[in-house]
Amino acid sequence: MTTLLVEVEVEDAELSKALLSQFEELTQSVARSHDLQGPVSLVLIDDEQMRGLNSQFRSKDRTTDVLSFDLGPLPTQQGADEMVCKEIYISVEQAHRQALDMGVSQSEELARLFVHGLLHLSGWDHETEEKLHAMEQETDAILARTGLLPQ
Repeated sequence: MTTLLVEVEVEDAELSKALLSQFEELTQSVARSHDLQGPVSLVLIDDEQMRGLNSQFRSKDRTTDVLSFDLGPLPTQQGADEMVCKEIYISVEQAHRQALDMGVSQSEELARLFVHGLLHLSGWDHETEEKLHAMEQETDAILARTGLLPQ
């Protein structure tokens, strides 16, 4: 079973219960359709924190909207099931700017970025324009299936 853990490290960025429920539903939808297993941690951060992560792990000294990390198996006690830890970081500030630019709610943009991160954790990438288009289409399909986008 895939579980979702949420950590908010940005002041005034609390997620509503409704949005948390939607994120849980999105997690389960991706887990079912793309064999995502183990706990997923969503961490909402600011641009400064995101810039630091992007610089450290991708050698890009600028903020970005979402980063995903598959940390692999975590040590467990003998006889316990192996747990794989997956993390998604979203810059709330960047998500807000993108929502304004696209004319969508911040909740919708956060959901879109979250699904994008979940797909990365499921093995998707967008190294080519074709792969990016396919990933965007799959993101929209998942959002539509969970009622977050019109079908």
